[in-house]
Amino acid sequence: MRPAGQADGIETGAVVALTHGGEGIVREGKAVFVPGALPGELIRFRRSVRHGQYDDGLLLEVLEKSTARVTAACAHFGICGGCALQHLAPAAQLAAKEAELRDNLERLARVTARAWLAPLAGPAWGYRRRARLSAKFVAKKGRGLVGFRERVKPYVSAIDTCEVLAPSAAALIEPLSLVLTNLSIRDRVPQIEVSIGDNAIALVLRVLAEPGSEDLAALRSFEAHHGVRLYLQKGGLDSVRRLTE
Repeated sequence: MRPAGQADGIETGAVVALTHGGEGIVREGKAVFVPGALPGELIRFRRSVRHGQYDDGLLLEVLEKSTARVTAACAHFGICGGCALQHLAPAAQLAAKEAELRDNLERLARVTARAWLAPLAGPAWGYRRRARLSAKFVAKKGRGLVGFRERVKPYVSAIDTCEVLAPSAAALIEPLSLVLTNLSIRDRVPQIEVSIGDNAIALVLRVLAEPGSEDLAALRSFEAHHGVRLYLQKGGLDSVRRLTE
């Protein structure tokens, strides 16, 4: 028997829009949200989980592709949850976000703009200067992982770089993973905040236990070698302190 809330019939449908999270919307019957599908495409899909107002879907095949579909630049796309629209051309991403803003203003706020300015556009890659990275020591892998959560699972993605982070921050993912692996509190560091300023990179390590003297020495060595500023946070925002204090 199929578990309650599950559906396994294969359907074909046209994608008419995107959700806020970048999932394709098929509105034939009850709406279904399909990750990886783009507006204008004809797809084969399976309803994977049923909800009251909509269903989650699994993309099986794209029968007719959108002209705006591109090959994702990142090898981790589709598993890593840091990005949702790398398979959509940058110009089309801007258009989709503008359409969502228009819809929110007109449908929810009931406001109609007199005129629209051209959207601000910047680099398509390496633009992100702030990020909240998850960290996790995985005993089965024998290493610490640093990255974003997976798209459909609560695990930390095993990534070695990130195409959307500024290169100076992306280059720190592997070294952070290595230093985390060798800490005595490696299973007590769940999060790392990254913030890139004009003259420095700040890293705030969320710690659930006080690092020992060897941990502190390793972190100071990391800080000096990579030219970053490390901070520790054990409680709320008022508990953030500079490593060198």
